[in-house]
Amino acid sequence: MMPYKKGEIIFVTKSESKQSPAKFILVADEVDLESAARNVFEIMLVEWGYTKPQLMISVVGGSRRFNVKENQKNVFVDGIRQLTKTTGTTWLMTSGSNVGAVTVVGEAMTRISVKVRDKVSCIGVTSWSGTDGKNTILEHRKLGRSFSFHEKTRGEQDNIAFASPDEAEDNAAKSGIELTSTRYDDNSGENFYTCYYKPPQLKKEGPVPLNPYHTHFIFVKKNDPDEEEHFRVKLWAEIQKLLTSGSLGQEDRPAAVVMIQLEGGIDTTRTVRNTLKKNTPIIICEGTGRASNYLSYACKHCDSLRDLHDRYPGYFKRMIDIAHPGVDAQEHRTLLENLLSNIKDVMEMKNLIEIFDMDGELEKAGFDLAVLRALLRARGVSIEYLRLAFDWNRSDIAEEMFKKDTINLRDSDTQELMTRALLERENRVGFVALLIENGLALDEYLTLDRLEHLYQSHASKSLIPILKEKRSKLSYKGDIIPLIRRLMHSYYKPPKLIDENKFDKPYRELLIWSILTNRPGITEYMWENASEPLSLGLVATRLYRSIASLAADPDEAAKTAEQADEFENKVCLYLSALDALDEDVTTSLLRTPRPTWGNQTPLDLGAVSESKKFLSHFCCQEILEERWNGQLLHPTHLKVFLVMMLPILLLTRKLTKFKTDMNIFRRFIEFYCAPITKYVVNWVTTFLFLVFYSYMTLYYRPEVALADILLHVWVLTLLVEELRQMIIPRNEYESVYQRFRAWLSIFWNWMDLLGVLLTLVAFLIRFNTLGEPWTYDVSRNLYAIACTTFWILILRMYQSNKKLGPFLIMIRKMMWALYWFLLVLIVFVIAFGIAGIAILSPNQNPSPRVLRDIFFYPYYQVTVGDWQTYTDSLHGDDAEAALETLDGYVYSILLAAYILIGNVLLLNLLIAIFSTVYNKVESNSLTEWKYNRYFVITEFEDAPPLAAPLVVLGHLYRLMYWATKCCRTTPKLREKEKSKLLYKQNELKRYESEAMDNYRRHAKERQKRSNEETLRKLDERLRMLLEKVRGIEEGQQKILAMKREIKTAKIN
Repeated sequence: MMPYKKGEIIFVTKSESKQSPAKFILVADEVDLESAARNVFEIMLVEWGYTKPQLMISVVGGSRRFNVKENQKNVFVDGIRQLTKTTGTTWLMTSGSNVGAVTVVGEAMTRISVKVRDKVSCIGVTSWSGTDGKNTILEHRKLGRSFSFHEKTRGEQDNIAFASPDEAEDNAAKSGIELTSTRYDDNSGENFYTCYYKPPQLKKEGPVPLNPYHTHFIFVKKNDPDEEEHFRVKLWAEIQKLLTSGSLGQEDRPAAVVMIQLEGGIDTTRTVRNTLKKNTPIIICEGTGRASNYLSYACKHCDSLRDLHDRYPGYFKRMIDIAHPGVDAQEHRTLLENLLSNIKDVMEMKNLIEIFDMDGELEKAGFDLAVLRALLRARGVSIEYLRLAFDWNRSDIAEEMFKKDTINLRDSDTQELMTRALLERENRVGFVALLIENGLALDEYLTLDRLEHLYQSHASKSLIPILKEKRSKLSYKGDIIPLIRRLMHSYYKPPKLIDENKFDKPYRELLIWSILTNRPGITEYMWENASEPLSLGLVATRLYRSIASLAADPDEAAKTAEQADEFENKVCLYLSALDALDEDVTTSLLRTPRPTWGNQTPLDLGAVSESKKFLSHFCCQEILEERWNGQLLHPTHLKVFLVMMLPILLLTRKLTKFKTDMNIFRRFIEFYCAPITKYVVNWVTTFLFLVFYSYMTLYYRPEVALADILLHVWVLTLLVEELRQMIIPRNEYESVYQRFRAWLSIFWNWMDLLGVLLTLVAFLIRFNTLGEPWTYDVSRNLYAIACTTFWILILRMYQSNKKLGPFLIMIRKMMWALYWFLLVLIVFVIAFGIAGIAILSPNQNPSPRVLRDIFFYPYYQVTVGDWQTYTDSLHGDDAEAALETLDGYVYSILLAAYILIGNVLLLNLLIAIFSTVYNKVESNSLTEWKYNRYFVITEFEDAPPLAAPLVVLGHLYRLMYWATKCCRTTPKLREKEKSKLLYKQNELKRYESEAMDNYRRHAKERQKRSNEETLRKLDERLRMLLEKVRGIEEGQQKILAMKREIKTAKIN
């Protein structure tokens, strides 16, 4: 390779205080075009380390007579910016001059996103003789180093830019300007140049300055200017040829090359024609004027040049007159014939032209769409352009390719694109859907190995620590399945693999993968196309909420919690679509167990996922109401209580009605097994127990009487019932761990257990050390605390009440808020307590009483406020004496500050916190009550018909029933039950699929209505603005009329 001169140009402009250097290559006196182009590529790709582009865009157009509307410039700039954002590595190639269409490209370079700026290069192939200020480029700084400014004034910058290296450093030091010097170890030594270039003003004729927003320049230098221009154009074309041929050796895939024409004249028309001859597609920006207009009109509406002359009579002659004034008639005719010949050639190759309407198409499409269409016109449909459409995330273009049905994809190609679509950082849901719709079998695609690869490749994007830590070492069976079980609270049964490598429900597996790896777009698509969307939507909600609790970043946790709420809303909308389709099918779906998810019904999954809106849905509430009433028809608590007290009323059929006719024995069973009846029975027995316990506590005696034994037997039966709820599963699919976890999650169970244990401990102390004085006091206090606990438990029965239930929720949330408030209050309490005790009682001996006073004295001051009485009761004369000394004044100041903070600030803060909690719960009180109602109904459904102390009889009956059932149920019978369940599920799947179609249709309609509403509001605002403008204009006209009248009056 001959030693080309190269280096860096640092532009000094008014608009940028710091301009990145532009690299340049000077191709001087080169003869061989291909050799010159390859040498340029070797410098750029090998020596400078740039990447071969996926797309090269050549921009041609007008120069000195360039005249484009400002809005069209904005369309072009925004189009280039959007195009570079959606494509990969891109080269923009222009003439490099700071005039005409090139200035618009330069403006587009300033608007390119910072994220993709490293992938975009703007290259100017420039004539050396036509460059204004070219001597500056080679005459200064043959140094191998460059400077960049950190802060400077305009005059000081110029002093440094156009000085020698040593002078530059001296001037910078004198002006207090910091320079960064970079030295280059260049093999060519003295052939590397660094200069500062201040673009001169554009002249009417002659050389033009360089555009300062280009990243590279390729200068072409010849002795003859005309020969230099011809060689420049041919070198440009040769660069395009090498990129499209794929013969550079850096990559196998050739680059896509397209040209954009923006306005222009005779020379631009010739360039377009020559480019089309090389089979390069062109995008003509219609509406920008001159060549763009007549070429777009010719390609769209004309069959011959005569049609074009009719549209533009005399136009082309005037173009020749303006471009070549003073030529003779013969030369004028020759130029006109050449122009018309070029236009005719362009018309014949219009299949390579894509017309882009600059005034109308930006809203509908974009430059990236126009570029892809142009490439398809030139090359046709191929896997390469399908990959290009994928890189640019244009699934609409890919859909057009598939509709043409001319693309032949191998299974390996579709699987490769599917994997890329799933793993791409940006949303590629459109491509996922397109590949599946066009023949990709997901059950064949998703193997165990590929799923593990998906987890390993995208684990770094997950919010779950274990996925981030293991990454490439992740195993589906060893890591993913245990993780899913943990996130689902163990309600998950791993799928059975087909042929030990494939999944029977790939949509479900990809949905879980997309949630765990934070791919929300893929999640929604997989949910909409999976079987059992109702249960899967609730599972997605549970997974999102579990991940939010594990996320370390609070912002990410909040975002994931929002995704959980969004999915819950989608499930509710889908449930409404199901109900609109068929109410009976919806009820059956909500009642059908799901084997994969611990045999839980969708109602149970709603509770597991904490989906309050879902459980509050009227479909769920209807089922819960039906379960609450059992076989009773429209029961009330009063009716149930009366029948419970007088069972003979069941014979009358007046107070109690049943849903179906049944004999008297069955009525008794159904009545006492209904959850509402169990609830009333528990109300009555609990009230009797509390009265009995309160009596025994108030009239406590050291001697153990028969009433004491009866009370403790009653408490023991409560303990047995609590143990049953704690460890006995509700069905064969629930594990002991799941039962215990569910028990722990309910606050009232802890209170139950506390009261029982306090009673039993009090009894043991009293029984084992009978006669000891201290045991009497200890056991009596324990009984009193236990009695208080049991009375608090009466609140539990309020949960089923529509009015009282929300108050319990408020109390629970206020207690949690109070916990955080006390952490703040305790700081001031301790601080003032220590200071107060030290001042009021300076002569105390160390004792536990001091620690008590430190906490209780300031607490008493905040709550009661009578500090003098409490001080006298604690310290007597010492406190009074302390107040009459210097210590008293200090104490008074501290007390005033403490009262201000404690009584005024903190107590009002607590009131504000409680008010916020109240308002928040009050606004969602109905939803909260409906959600908690599920747990009340589930508890009493599972409870024995008889309450304590007769609950033991119910336990014995259940034990006998379980034993006989195990003996009676055979494996064949179980298989028969499973086959019936499978048939039922297959029937329901068809309804779920149809309901999902309705859900998608309704979602599109809602989006459309939302867009229409937005447009309506915008239209109203525009009308208001127009009315205001009219009002202003009318006001101005009145003012002018008044001025004229005043002027006329003065003249008269």
